[in-house]
Parts: sequence; structure tokens; C-alpha cells
Amino acid sequence: MPIRATIADIEPILAFQEQAYNENRAIKGVEPLPLSVDYKGLFDFMEFWLEGPNEKPEGLVILDPTHEPPGDALFIWSIATSPDQRGRGLGNQLLAFVEARARALGRQAVTLVTNTRLTERIDWYLRHDFVITRHETLVDRTVIHMRKNLVNRI
Repeated sequence: MPIRATIADIEPILAFQEQAYNENRAIKGVEPLPLSVDYKGLFDFMEFWLEGPNEKPEGLVILDPTHEPPGDALFIWSIATSPDQRGRGLGNQLLAFVEARARALGRQAVTLVTNTRLTERIDWYLRHDFVITRHETLVDRTVIHMRKNLVNRI
């Protein structure tokens, strides 16, 4: 089960994100959004959850409880596993954790945004009962918004 990270974990988190999102650069042709922000400021309003040793995480979830209207959904800002952990079920465990966290916060759904070029990841979310709610064209990329309703799900 993931443990809550603190600002003291910033260096391993930055190293983890670089490793986890590196392959997305080639697929997207642009810098992945999770690699283009100042993480120190995110700790003020986002929740960071680490799976595995703090000094060398195997998975990371970053949740933004302020993104959606209160009580509606919990926004997944980032969910990733280290490349050497892929295909072992850790992503499924992290997603189950996110859903449990959303319920604990009284949320009815979880939401996320991903790049349209990440088709394998989109398919993974669709297999986990997410639905595409809309497409959005940004200056340098097209993203899709996805949602998984949790109401009446156990």
C-alpha cells in the first residue's frame, strides 16, 4: 500500500518521474506535462503517494483533490510505475488505491487527462472502466479527459 510522501522525498520523486515518463517523450513528440512543472509548489495542494522504498520508488500517484468540484471527483495528476515493474500488476494496485482514496474523500469518481498518442495507456484505462469524456486540443498536443464513476461500485 502506498505511503504519503513529503517534500523531503522530492529528489527520489523527480528521479522516478524522469524514468517513468522518459519513453513518453518519443511517443508524444513533446515534453510530458508531469516533467514540465515545479514539484515543490505541488506539495502545497496535491497528495503524493509512493509505492516501494522512498529512496527508489516502484510506483507513484499524485492526486489533486482541488481540481474538480468539491465532492465530485478526485483528479489523478500522475500515476506511474517504474519501467521494471510494468506488467506485474502494480498499476492495477495503484489504481485500486486511488479509487479507495477517492471514496475516503467522499468523491463519486476519479478523473484524469492523457495524451491521445498514448494509445496503450488509454486502452488500459478503458479496460478499467474509464470512459472518454472529451478531447481537448492544446497548443502543442491533443489530450483526452477520462472519468471513472465510483458510485454503485464496490
